[in-house]
Amino acid sequence: MTDAMVSCTEQTLERWDRTVSTGEAIDLVAEMMALTQAIIVRTMFSTDLGATADIVNRTWPIINRRIGETFWSTKLETTLPLPANRRFARALRELDTVVYRIIRTRRESRRDQSDLLSMLLSARDEDTGVGMTDRQLRDEVMTMLLAGHETTSLALSWTYYLLSRHPEAERSVTDEVDRVIGDRRPEFGHVDQLSCTRRVIEESLRLYPPAWGFSRLALGDDQIGGYRVPKGSIVFVIPFVVHRRPKLWPDPERFDPDRFAPERESARPRFAYIPFGGGPRGCIGNQFAMLEAQLIVASIAQRYRVELVPGQDIRPEPLITLRPTPGVRARLRKRSPRQGS
Repeated sequence: MTDAMVSCTEQTLERWDRTVSTGEAIDLVAEMMALTQAIIVRTMFSTDLGATADIVNRTWPIINRRIGETFWSTKLETTLPLPANRRFARALRELDTVVYRIIRTRRESRRDQSDLLSMLLSARDEDTGVGMTDRQLRDEVMTMLLAGHETTSLALSWTYYLLSRHPEAERSVTDEVDRVIGDRRPEFGHVDQLSCTRRVIEESLRLYPPAWGFSRLALGDDQIGGYRVPKGSIVFVIPFVVHRRPKLWPDPERFDPDRFAPERESARPRFAYIPFGGGPRGCIGNQFAMLEAQLIVASIAQRYRVELVPGQDIRPEPLITLRPTPGVRARLRKRSPRQGS
């Protein structure tokens, strides 16, 4: 999948080459969203969405926002014919149409591609030998299509927000990329050597985890910190808070990628750091996301410095994911990989 990740990033950089000559600012969140969407689609479907990408880009923010707004609402509030509920239902129907069309086309073509959709289509129940229904396939594809690109795009947006405010960390990343990759094309074999780049991304995920909160169902009566948790309770885990506990993270608001040096990592409790959850219900896309983020940051560092437009008041907005609001405006500065400027 590395080749698909780098190819999609190269296409973005070629487009940026045309933008940089004008000196115009870019919407970094939108740029990262488009890039990670292209990557997840390419690795899932072995193709691009084409015109239907516009439908995904238009409908997903509506769906995401409404789910966040109604997270604590009653069923009645979410089913009343309110304008917001109608917009949500219409957006979901449009998105469903796209996903079901992709599934139908692949079933009819009977093509076996080296992608996730082919793996899902060929999967069979161990006991019955029956494959997935269209509805089951839809649920799996929808999860990977949406959760598989938005969280990574936000992680990258927050990473560049932090790097722009900490030029010494940005310099460390570019120096590492120049040393490890130079002007060659990033490859899978480079990733293990990009330790500084990985630490920067990990520290960004600590401060601004895109999956800022998640829930677990208590399968039996339990007790946590002296509080009784009855069977059937929903327990919320909030990484945004856990990652800022001074007992676990000294000076927690400070951006310090060296927190993820091996010797410091080994000294922390296992679940002090949970940007991808943990245990058997941890995020299935953990390794995919980290590989993707490192390759994107390295590819960009070879050609550009990303500088925030001054005067922005960027704040975290806790919807289903943690978004930088009102957005991240940035300017691109061309650099030479060998000269670091």
